[in-house]
Amino acid sequence: MNGRRTRVWKRGAVIALVAVAACGKDRGKGPQQGDRADEALVQRAIDSARMEAERAAAAAPSELAGSTWRLVQLQSSNDSVYAPEAKAVYTVEFGTDGRVSVVGGCNRGSGTYTVTPPSGLTFGPLATTRAMCPPGSMSARFLRDFQYMRSYVMVGGRLHVSLMADGGIYEFAPEEDITAQMGAGDAAREVIFACSDSTGAGSRIFARFAGTRPDKVTLRLREKTAVAQQVQSGSGARYEGPGVMFWNKGRDAMVTWHGANLNCATTRE
Repeated sequence: MNGRRTRVWKRGAVIALVAVAACGKDRGKGPQQGDRADEALVQRAIDSARMEAERAAAAAPSELAGSTWRLVQLQSSNDSVYAPEAKAVYTVEFGTDGRVSVVGGCNRGSGTYTVTPPSGLTFGPLATTRAMCPPGSMSARFLRDFQYMRSYVMVGGRLHVSLMADGGIYEFAPEEDITAQMGAGDAAREVIFACSDSTGAGSRIFARFAGTRPDKVTLRLREKTAVAQQVQSGSGARYEGPGVMFWNKGRDAMVTWHGANLNCATTRE
């Protein structure tokens, strides 16, 4: 009998311990679920606030929108410095609509850009031309490096754009619009552009603008002269005439002269 009562008692003790453990587990389960629910609510609130901040930042106009910059140099991670080749045009134009237009030597590109305050800067894939530039051109490297640009800073009025993983820093100077600076007395002044074609051959184009807000330009290349009328353009000033096209933005110009494509920049020579 004593052995039987002992077995019954042990069996009852085991059942009681299991019940207590189950009760304890149940008591702890409620607060744990509540804690997880509270954490989820807090995380959703944080995510919502972050998304709202990102939307507000994206909607706010950046200091780069509507500006154009000319490449000064590239300083690589090993402190080597690379400058654009003589007479070549390297510019970046930031549109107010999130679009970017790039001139890289004998090639051009276009795409999108995103500024993330306070200093983030990234570019979408660039659609570029694929002309064969002269030996020593920075064109291929310059256009390729846009995919690695990650941040920017303004120092002394110049734009410095950093590549990811300390890959180097591109330095740009602000570009100024020639035609916007011309006064009433400048109508007869010729602006000289130093140009190069796809082979690297150089030439000079003399441009005479008509008036303070010119509606036409007279172009002279060597012994030939052409007159082009101003037409609508998304940016810069574009002129077209028989066999010629002249597009000017800041100190740069793109010229099509009877089938030949020229990249040009102003010069005082």
